[in-house]
Amino acid sequence: GARPRRLARVELGRPWWHCSGAAAMQVTEFNDVKVYDLSAGKSLPQFLEEARKKQKTLRYDEDFRKRIDIIQDFEFNIASGRIAVSPDGEYIAASGMYPPEMRLFEMRELGLKCSRGLNCEVVDFRFLSDDYRKLVFLMEDRTVEFHAQYGFHHRLRVPKAGRSLDYDPESCTLLVGGSSSEVVRLDLEVGAFQTPIPLKTLEEVHQLVVNPTLPVVSCAGDSGIVETFDLRDTSKPIKSLRVADPEDADLPTAAGIAGDHVTSCAYSPNGMFFAAGTASGVVRVFDIRSSKPMSQRDHNNGFAIKTVTFHSKGSDFKDLMVGSADKKSVKVWEAGTGKIAASVESKHTINQLVFFPNSGMFFTAVDNQRIGVYFVPSLGLAPKWCSFLDSITEELEEGSKKEVFDDYHFVTTDELEQMGAKELIGSKFLQPYMHGYFMDHRLYAKLKAAMDPFRYEEFRKERIRQKIEAKRTMRVRVKTGKKVGVNQSLHKKLEEEAEDGEFEGASKKRRGGSNAPK
Repeated sequence: GARPRRLARVELGRPWWHCSGAAAMQVTEFNDVKVYDLSAGKSLPQFLEEARKKQKTLRYDEDFRKRIDIIQDFEFNIASGRIAVSPDGEYIAASGMYPPEMRLFEMRELGLKCSRGLNCEVVDFRFLSDDYRKLVFLMEDRTVEFHAQYGFHHRLRVPKAGRSLDYDPESCTLLVGGSSSEVVRLDLEVGAFQTPIPLKTLEEVHQLVVNPTLPVVSCAGDSGIVETFDLRDTSKPIKSLRVADPEDADLPTAAGIAGDHVTSCAYSPNGMFFAAGTASGVVRVFDIRSSKPMSQRDHNNGFAIKTVTFHSKGSDFKDLMVGSADKKSVKVWEAGTGKIAASVESKHTINQLVFFPNSGMFFTAVDNQRIGVYFVPSLGLAPKWCSFLDSITEELEEGSKKEVFDDYHFVTTDELEQMGAKELIGSKFLQPYMHGYFMDHRLYAKLKAAMDPFRYEEFRKERIRQKIEAKRTMRVRVKTGKKVGVNQSLHKKLEEEAEDGEFEGASKKRRGGSNAPK
């Protein structure tokens, strides 16, 4: 009895990519672009809890054996808030809750390297070195924590609640922006506060970002304006860029703030292009040498843009992509034309979007136990630490697919207004698509019935009329014999022989007495 048990353990612990089929991976196709969800399904704690309640072993559970754990323990107890990839691409750090903690994952080992408990939730964090040895965290209690290789190093408090931070490696300056009209500066080389950067128009900062090639920092905030400062002389902004149109302030939003607030921004890797997203769900891309947008993309759901980031498939400008995420969806599109390249709808609230450099993989920090992991082959190859994804793509394509917007009815904004359902925009009942929305056909039927209550009576009368017409027949029925379509001559011959046999075998009375042939 020991040998079969040992074989079962070996089979249970084999790598997931050796499992037959692709039942554990969810494949979504949008505009002939396949998106592989590597985090679909239940997490390991959920499997264990379910097995404990049902008092069943997981040894022979097919879903458990085919589960996908591309990175071991890539999850939190409740939700994940922020995620970042180290500059050397060897480590991934993520923050989550509850309790508040930071987890560091090593890509070479495909697993957890260490976990550190924190005093409160993390608002934002950055890698200060190429690897995991130096990190800085902006906490919810207005503190900034510095961590080294051995763990916690130092903590200090900033004057106002922070919302975003960034680091300039050239001047060793840490910048913190938040709910005030100035940006806090910390000189990490000297270990002292510097004179804060006074904002000219903005009253608050939603996000700030440092240009990777130029000594400038851009601050995105209210009034639809992004102010840019030269780090060598921060007395006044060198440029104020209007990202949101004035009429965007009247657009409906689900974030509780005006639609013209700029909630997210980012620079391209070469520092020549700038992208910014607004609270009304619009993302615009600019060349830093011009104030006119090159392209834009509207998420069409009224949610504020939480993350904007650039992703490059190659060295050409045509290969430069923009990834934008709101709380419900992720869209990847071309920076020059705005053409959509991939789209992902999430069941859980999205907090942040991060691309793994030079690959087709991206991560999403969501309000769920498992961190979202997606792979899009059209955006690039798989990272070197999980290159086996490229070799199994063809096998996965043969598996089941989830059709997007199946059994949905397409409606425009004007149709929604006619049906009195315009308030459904931004809710889970409408899925944005092109110039309108997709609505479940059952909900559409209910709204149409409510809009025209007498339509059912007309439909009922029409059905009754059709049934009556179907029952009406001709007064004189003409009976026709059955015709044979094949071998009519043989059928006729067999009928004659049957008639002759019946006549020969009949009684004398039936033959007609003496007149019948002998």
